[in-house]
Amino acid sequence: MKPIALVFFCWLSLTPVYPAFDYLSFSARHAALANSLVASIRAGDGFVNNPALAINTTTFYGALNYSQFFGLKELRYATGVVSFPVKSLGIGASIEDFGSSLYREDKLSIALSRLLQKGKLALGISFHVYHISVQNYENMTTWGVSVGVRYEVKPNLYAAGVVDNINQPRINGFSEEIPQQISFGLFYKVSDAMAAHFAVQKDSWFAPGLSVGIEYQVFSNLKLYSGYSTLAAIPSIGIELHSSSLEVGYTVQYHFELGTTHFIGIAYAP
Repeated sequence: MKPIALVFFCWLSLTPVYPAFDYLSFSARHAALANSLVASIRAGDGFVNNPALAINTTTFYGALNYSQFFGLKELRYATGVVSFPVKSLGIGASIEDFGSSLYREDKLSIALSRLLQKGKLALGISFHVYHISVQNYENMTTWGVSVGVRYEVKPNLYAAGVVDNINQPRINGFSEEIPQQISFGLFYKVSDAMAAHFAVQKDSWFAPGLSVGIEYQVFSNLKLYSGYSTLAAIPSIGIELHSSSLEVGYTVQYHFELGTTHFIGIAYAP
């Protein structure tokens, strides 16, 4: 029982920073950019942070990611994502699975996006189903709705805004257990090889936080990422390799008190 007790002690210690369904990062790429990916015009899985980014994909995109927060197998986190275009819409779907048989969180999301104003404005909406299962306790389920926009300020600068869980869903009778936040982001294309991401996030229960990420294309098949988030003072660095239609990513995040989290991901991205 001691390892289980230790895990729950660590998780309860993190509760002021991470409520239920509020994870360090969704994927290896998102982790490397410190979750600053809110206004990107590139990422096929960007709709996880902003439903308007479901419009990014021009063909089928699929990815799987895995991590163990702070190296603890009880804090296992696995995700899967697909996105594809249907006529004038971008559609994305994701599933997130966190925890173990003792305590488990599952989240299913579907996002829809469309371009307006001659392609300058992207609007998106996503629907989420949240499910918590605790050993020897009743399972709990609720749902949420998020909305997002992205606007082309000029050809190399994009601005975005997101309201997550605008319906303020409750689980177990408490709204603060499901994160409700507003995010503002910028994507700045410095050059063909380099781009910068900025995001400010304000949860309804906590102080705002700033996330910054940089991506750099070293070679046609190699990208480097780095980021930093003030939400929990977590720096990160990642690498992404491309081969034909495959992407393989690896990221390390470091928490100054709790240690290292490794993220690995593989994507089919024609």
